[in-house]
Amino acid sequence: MCPTRFPRLRVLAGALLVAMSCASAPKTFPSPPRMKDSAPEKVAAQRAAAPNSLQPDVSEDRWAIEAARERKRQQDVAAARAKADKAVDVTR
Repeated sequence: MCPTRFPRLRVLAGALLVAMSCASAPKTFPSPPRMKDSAPEKVAAQRAAAPNSLQPDVSEDRWAIEAARERKRQQDVAAARAKADKAVDVTR
């Protein structure tokens, strides 16, 4: 027998083990579930996907910028009224 035969088998076996351990696929993690869109969001998304000739200002509807400004203005008016109602007249 050749004295170098067994060390070569060990090196070959070690190389095969390393190659097989690296050949496995990486672990995949499940993605978290998506939140369902509300009905207005679905409509706005469909309008945004339509050609521009059909709906010129869909981004305004989708993000509700004007509606948010109107709500903010109404809140400011209500806060000013509440503050005026709480005012005390000390001149009498």
